[in-house]
Amino acid sequence: MKAKEGCLVLLIGSVLAQGGLIAAEKPKIDPVPAPPKELARLDLANSKDASLPDGTSVVKGSWSVDAAAKKLLAAPVPLVDAWLEFGPEIREKGATITASGRAPGGGRLPSRFGVGLYGKNGFQLRLVPVRQEIELVRRGEVLLSRPFTHDPADLQQIELSVRSERQHWIVSGRAWKDGGNRPDKPLFEHKVFAVELLFPLAGRPVLLATPFSGEPVSFAAAVVMPETAK
Repeated sequence: MKAKEGCLVLLIGSVLAQGGLIAAEKPKIDPVPAPPKELARLDLANSKDASLPDGTSVVKGSWSVDAAAKKLLAAPVPLVDAWLEFGPEIREKGATITASGRAPGGGRLPSRFGVGLYGKNGFQLRLVPVRQEIELVRRGEVLLSRPFTHDPADLQQIELSVRSERQHWIVSGRAWKDGGNRPDKPLFEHKVFAVELLFPLAGRPVLLATPFSGEPVSFAAAVVMPETAK
């Protein structure tokens, strides 16, 4: 009788041990990673009429907020390559800037607008309606251009991304009509080796506009995300 009881105790112990082992071997569920935090955003909602959004600095041109329309305007007078910086300096790190804007096509010549990263020594992406193209620019030099058919009367989304890859940077650009789907593939990917730059990638995000047509160029939104954003 005692032998049977001993066997029963061992059997129960074995079952319990196996149950504990099975419970211990259950796979752990990794927590969902938090979405990346914005590096900067153009604050139009809290901007007063004829003012500038907080955290912005005008480098060239005449800029002001149209509070009723919730737009930031680059005025046609003086006619210059208007340049406005916002957000913090980004130094030797990848980032993505996306903005929605409109460059009217009436008057003498269609206007153009764009975005940039890393200030004056960084990269700029320009939408050029007169040639139905986008251009990648650095230090005043057009590095490449790609066709992009669009109507200047429509609000357009434009996106410039820079990511690090070993000893070089990959610069890419997208553009699409506001309200449409963001393209899966960029219009271009351009490789730039660090030794070619002469100056480090360090500076603030940029909005740029050239109001050739005599009408203001407008921006409805702009946001900057870190390199980890997809």
